[in-house]
Amino acid sequence: MAKITEDQLRTLVADICRVEPSAIRPETRFVADLNMDSLTSLDLLTDLEEEWDIEVTQEDARTLQTFGQLCAFVAGL
Repeated sequence: MAKITEDQLRTLVADICRVEPSAIRPETRFVADLNMDSLTSLDLLTDLEEEWDIEVTQEDARTLQTFGQLCAFVAGL
């Protein structure tokens, strides 16, 4: 499994949420700040699994509220 960098993860989230990567900081909240809904969340999880072989369970996904939490989760794999 290839390691995804924070910048690559930021670009992925930005593309899915249709925002500039510079708008995404560790404290950026997926729902409140990026208006992520269940479909965009599913897109993110699918891309992580297909492109980076990173599987995020539904249980884990529920705990990931911010970009920083997602980065920490991915770094811990």
